[in-house]
Amino acid sequence: MSGNVWSRYMTIESIVERGTLAVDESPYLGPSGSPDLAKFRGRLFSDKPPVLPAMGAAVYGPLYASGYRMFDLSSPRAFVESFGPVNRALVAILIAIPSAMALYALRRMFQAVDIHRTLADYLTLGFGFSSLLLSYGVTFNNHSVAAGLLTSAFSLVVLDPLSTRPSRIRSGLAGFLAALGATIDLPAGGSVWIGLCAWTMIRSRRAGGAFLIGSALPILSHTLLQSFVTGTPLPVEMYPEALAYEGSYWATEVGTYRETIPRSWFLVELIAGPQGWLTVTPVLVFAPVGMALTMLFRRDALRAGAIVVATVSGVLLTYYSFGVRRTDYSGQSFGVRHLLPITPIVFLFAVAALERLRHVAWRMVFVLLMLLGSVYAIAGMNDPWRRIERRDDLSLRLAQRFVLYRHSSYHR
Repeated sequence: MSGNVWSRYMTIESIVERGTLAVDESPYLGPSGSPDLAKFRGRLFSDKPPVLPAMGAAVYGPLYASGYRMFDLSSPRAFVESFGPVNRALVAILIAIPSAMALYALRRMFQAVDIHRTLADYLTLGFGFSSLLLSYGVTFNNHSVAAGLLTSAFSLVVLDPLSTRPSRIRSGLAGFLAALGATIDLPAGGSVWIGLCAWTMIRSRRAGGAFLIGSALPILSHTLLQSFVTGTPLPVEMYPEALAYEGSYWATEVGTYRETIPRSWFLVELIAGPQGWLTVTPVLVFAPVGMALTMLFRRDALRAGAIVVATVSGVLLTYYSFGVRRTDYSGQSFGVRHLLPITPIVFLFAVAALERLRHVAWRMVFVLLMLLGSVYAIAGMNDPWRRIERRDDLSLRLAQRFVLYRHSSYHR
């Protein structure tokens, strides 16, 4: 658990038990110590997008009606006995199932790559055990949910030419899933939604129209719920003054951000530093090769997919390096979880590279990198809310010997 989780859980509890998104009356507000709060109209809210907590409320509601309470503070024992079942239900339904969706969609997309069926099965399982899907599959977070939704939406668009089902139905479902992912993880989901929308529009006006129609319900839901918090459809991040209220963690000396390195070097750190995207999931180093080869030599849907994924990856790396107000946005978490939502579709093109790099040496390197990724994934699963730099696990100490850029700008 972490402050990141507690602010969402307090929102879930407040929706079900008090009918509001405000968390200032939650009994766990003080004990949680969550810094992820914002003040609007004199009330405290989670600074996270509200659609995922609303989905969580749909899970917690029947449990609450059955007598379970999320926060029973009458005694430590009562708290554990009440919170445990609720936490397990939320993680199992809203995190484990989307994680499985991501793997299922990834396995289906391997149909578009010329590899043997058995190898596709092994690669899917290997990715599940060597990526942050495993690390964050044990805790409540929005990135695992977005990964399942966005990978599923991407697979529907990629495989549409191979399907005999009506294109508009598949496009509408892809729009629904991508838009829902965008409401849950705004940067990654929004980028993928725009990319898929453009792709379907170029392919077919009817498919593009269906994609937009399918997107309507999640977008309207976000607009309504977010308006209850900020008063507009804009996220909390657009109102920095709401995060700096009196008593806020971000208004204290400890919470004040100080830039210690140029943003260009932070981009290097984001990719290849101690917590870097390629450090924690090193097999993705094959992905740029796969995208380039696919764009050069393929003439099917996978070529357009490579263009979309390359563009989305570039946009997100640029945004998280140069577009955010502060570069310690990942808090106490393990790895670059903000890039988890697009990691499965990036891995698809790592496998596309493996298809063309047929020499046994490349395959051995691919397997070794997946094994190295599993070291990180398993260590992260044991404690996903503790940064690599702050840990002393033997497996991590050994794995970190291969880090390309050892500097970390994190000082909070």
